[in-house]
Amino acid sequence: MSVSSFKKISRKRKILFIVDSEGAEAFSDLLQQSLSEKIPFDFHIFIEGQEAMLKTWFNTQKMGTYLYISGSAEFVMMVKELAFEAGFSEHEMQIVTRGFLPKKLICCNCHSENEAGDNKHVKCRLCGQELEASNHYSRRLDAYLGYVTIK
Repeated sequence: MSVSSFKKISRKRKILFIVDSEGAEAFSDLLQQSLSEKIPFDFHIFIEGQEAMLKTWFNTQKMGTYLYISGSAEFVMMVKELAFEAGFSEHEMQIVTRGFLPKKLICCNCHSENEAGDNKHVKCRLCGQELEASNHYSRRLDAYLGYVTIK
């Protein structure tokens, strides 16, 4: 999920804010709300090489903890993967990605993987079908389903 801004989620036990070196500005409004409403939160600016610490941090959280993640595409993918390994679901996090996030499409005809980049339509590299990117995302395949374009 890549969005331009975060939405406030109410009634959470605790909030974790995780950013890379340039992602902190995305949290300013939520941090102010958390402070004014006295919602417990942790804020962590990630520095490369802290994966083990982040994994431990995620594993020590209790149910009801919610994640807000902001940073580069590579950073967000790494943090999401660590969060999933610790038992968080995509329903317990919001993400803002800075920069280009390459999109992969799975062809509904031959099931091959295709790089879509920012394009909405892509020609399948295996079967030649013209594909349109859908909003159906597979976490297992880390790709979107590409439907055959009807002309």
